[in-house]
Amino acid sequence: MSSGNVLFLIMLILGPLVSISTSNWVICWVGLELSFLGAIPLLFSDSSFSSLSKESAMKYFCIQALASALLMLGGILLFVGFTTFWTFFFIFITSLFMKLGIFPMHFWVPSVVSGLNWMPMFVLLGWQKIAPLAFISNFSENFDWFCVFILMFGGLSAVVGSVIGINQTSFRAMLGSSSISHTGWACFGSVFGSLWTYFFIYCLSFFFLMLFCFLMNDLMIGMTVLSLSGLPPFTMFIGKWSILKSALVCHLWYMYLILPILGALLSLFFYLKFFYSYYLKFILESHQKKYSLVLSIMFLFYSGVTFILFF
Repeated sequence: MSSGNVLFLIMLILGPLVSISTSNWVICWVGLELSFLGAIPLLFSDSSFSSLSKESAMKYFCIQALASALLMLGGILLFVGFTTFWTFFFIFITSLFMKLGIFPMHFWVPSVVSGLNWMPMFVLLGWQKIAPLAFISNFSENFDWFCVFILMFGGLSAVVGSVIGINQTSFRAMLGSSSISHTGWACFGSVFGSLWTYFFIYCLSFFFLMLFCFLMNDLMIGMTVLSLSGLPPFTMFIGKWSILKSALVCHLWYMYLILPILGALLSLFFYLKFFYSYYLKFILESHQKKYSLVLSIMFLFYSGVTFILFF
């Protein structure tokens, strides 16, 4: 890695940390831009998919630049005292939805992710969502009306992401659709609680999936894809169970939980489809090591059973 890429990587890592560690919204915006500017050169430096990665990087740059401009405009109008005008609220929230890929601003996620390599995909679908989710969590704590708003669009994101994923034949596009659905669950976590528990488990599972995709271990890819579905006793079930438990403790209307649960049910179709694909490929290509099955079962099953004791 060149020295320039090391600088951009430091900007990428420090950006969300700056955003979540300050009380000034302008510095929060600066942290978002630091991570954004650090991610773009790293996307262009990827040479595995030379044409597709550059096209995806340009799409991502245009969308995120527009979202950053709307975030600055909405923030200026909102935080200088014009809190009575709902238009300014919606400008601000629309920019956050565009950065996160939440319905109805989810249109860019599958097409951008389809042209990326594995580690840049983890950066876009994992690390880059920390600061916008912190914004949404802060809004949920300070504005009661916003909770209903975010619950509605979070539930729709969970369902829409699942429906888009069912129609995908590309593994990368399926992961982008899965990210839309998981971001909808994260919105519920920002309102009810357990947001960072859910997001940490999702990032951990997604990182291992990207690692196994890089190592081209078909069995472990299939098992980790199944783990992302949230089936018990996989680790992702712990994150969804923590959000459901927090929602029930809050004593809010249980009808809010219908859409995310429906989205989780629909997403099982494409998770199982790709799991069967990679598992059958592993069976047909028996040159991989025999103990991979034992290691995958121990890691994914028993880790879920162990973590569930603490929630």
